Amino acid sequence: MTAPFVFRTSISFLVACLAADFALTDSAVIVPIRLLQHFPVLSAKIGGVPVLLQFDSGNSGSVSLTQAVLDTVKAVPTGEFSQGIDGKGNVMKYPKYKIPAIKIGAVTFKDVIGELDVHDPSYQATQVGQQGFLGTALLKNYRVVLDYSHRRITLVPSENKERGPCIGTPVPFSQEAHGEPGTKADIDLGSMTVAWDTGAPVSMISKSFAEANGAQQSAGSLKSKHLTLSGADFGPLSFQIEELSLPPWFAGFIGYNFFAHHVVCLDFPQNQVLIQR
Repeated sequence: MTAPFVFRTSISFLVACLAADFALTDSAVIVPIRLLQHFPVLSAKIGGVPVLLQFDSGNSGSVSLTQAVLDTVKAVPTGEFSQGIDGKGNVMKYPKYKIPAIKIGAVTFKDVIGELDVHDPSYQATQVGQQGFLGTALLKNYRVVLDYSHRRITLVPSENKERGPCIGTPVPFSQEAHGEPGTKADIDLGSMTVAWDTGAPVSMISKSFAEANGAQQSAGSLKSKHLTLSGADFGPLSFQIEELSLPPWFAGFIGYNFFAHHVVCLDFPQNQVLIQR
């Protein structure tokens, strides 16, 4: 299982956003992806060097890269660190680097502050050939359309007035998520807030939520007949029950087994998720 969630402090997030020169276009940009062990992986160019990045919508950072890639692209250490908490509650520090340019599809981000890819030994990332991770910080001016069946991510700039493929049932981001894709959801056990996490190979709920809401088991999997989002039922959906250390505002993840069957738009400019049936 990968490390599906990293929540960084708001200061780190703001630094990542302000440090990048966001090169926007008016047109939607299609980025091909491969699904490797249920994880979306795209090819980016960093300093002109092709790099495989796993897109992790549960990561609020910009980009994290292996030391080998940072050395190859001649990224410059800033001497600063950001801090995050992984899904097991480990507090991590990430050395920051200035990266000259990152090109994703036809979009180029310049002067990006990225990080060294670091994981606690108890919560290692699944290796599928990725050389780093793309988080959400660089994408805040885009509607990010995840279309697994067609193996593509479409980036629709906020300046583009045509919604394009970003359509469906709108579900607002929760205020507690601070601009990240977390929403309210109702399942058979009750109401909770979930993070929409492309880094989760399966949808999950925390053991503590399951126990507090009367689940007959506190391990294994739970098949919920209902998954209600903004009044629309997208169930059934199976959740893995995991021992997770999560911020108090949410109790689980929507993962691959949902994305595989629905086109999902993470609409960062409007702070909402839109879901096609």
